[in-house]
Parts: sequence; structure tokens; C-alpha cells
Amino acid sequence: MEKVSEGCLANEDEDGYDAVVVGSGYGGSVTACRMSMAGLKVCLLERGRRWEAEDFPTDSLKMLSTFRIENRNLGISFGPTDALMQVKIRGDSLSAIVYGLGGGSLVNAGVMKPTPVRAKRNPKWPKEWERDWEICEASASAMLRIQTVPTKFPNAKVMDEVAGEEYEETNLTSVKLSINFDVEEQQFNSRKTQEAGSCLACGNCLSGCPYNAKNSTDKNYLVSAIQVSYPSE
Repeated sequence: MEKVSEGCLANEDEDGYDAVVVGSGYGGSVTACRMSMAGLKVCLLERGRRWEAEDFPTDSLKMLSTFRIENRNLGISFGPTDALMQVKIRGDSLSAIVYGLGGGSLVNAGVMKPTPVRAKRNPKWPKEWERDWEICEASASAMLRIQTVPTKFPNAKVMDEVAGEEYEETNLTSVKLSINFDVEEQQFNSRKTQEAGSCLACGNCLSGCPYNAKNSTDKNYLVSAIQVSYPSE
């Protein structure tokens, strides 16, 4: 896969690619990684830029600098053009888009759930996939470093008090997240030293983790794709 540059993953010296992937979220990054591992020359296109932990907002005021709204019906817009989160209104449709290397994995809560049995039994799936479900889920869990929340943070205790027994009944199983809860700092899968921080339960997952604790796809699948394509670097 072509190496990452600001906003674009293309190289003028290349004479062609076997595949072009648009977007670097879960779908795009996994696709680019798998095709690179298969030996294909892949070009990944991402409209947004690379976001580092220190770039993400830590309060409501700073969050405004990473947000943009465009209303095509009224012909108005506000917010930076390279904003992380962008809402676009046109006609009777509204779209919320994330622009950044890692796509939606940068700003979601990282909740990871296994495929429901009912979904697996859908006859529309190819029969040969039946034996691969557990293998693929285990591979994704390892790549995204899925972890169980080790303790009940203060905000969860507040939710317990508010919701009472009804909340307890719907929370019988531990939630697993693609977030690092280890006390000791670890290194992401990269040739360049990049330490992973530990979750502080700040609640900023949906605006980007400012403590480098979220295992977004730019730190695993995309790094692996580049390493496969450029093993000597």
C-alpha cells in the first residue's frame, strides 16, 4: 500500500495500482490491509488528514474548531474546511461525515460485539464462511486489541444511580472496547516508536481520544498494510 501523506495516499512515481480503496475507516482500512497482505499494489485515498492525539479537542470550545456544517439549501457554511466532523445538508438529506485517516474509528465509542448467531444463520451468506466466523472475529479482536473495561468508572456509577435496577438488567455482560485500559503504556504495531496511552474515562471518545488510548484503524490495519508493502522501512 502507498505510504501516507497529508490528505492523500498517492505517489507520482507509481505507474499504476492493482486496486484503489476509497476511505480509511473500518471497511477501507481492513480491505487495504488484506489486499496488501495478498501481494496487491494498493492505493488508499483519504480526503481528511492525519490526526494525532494532541489534535483532538478536550473541551466544548475546542470541539468547535473540529466541526463544520454546510447547508447547501441556504448556501451557508461555517467551520474549517479540514474539520474532523462535518455535517452536510442538501435537499431533504443530511449526512454526517468524518474526515481523517482512520475514518469513523477516530470518533466512535469503540464498542465491539460478536456477530449475533441469528445473523450468522442468514442463508444469504456463502456456506464456506461458516467455518471462518470465529477465526475472523479473533483476528479482528487481536488487531484492534479489544479489552474488557476493567473497572467501573465514576460516570458509570452515576448511570447506575440514575437508572437503578433497570440499567443493571441490561448490563449483565461486560462491554468490550477497542480501547487501551492497561496501566503500563504499550506500543502500537509500528516500526516507529509510538506509545499507547491508557483510558482515563474522560468521555471524549466521540470527538477523538486526546490521550492516545483508542485503537483506531490508523494505528493497526493501515500500519500493517504499509509494513507489508515496505518491509525494509
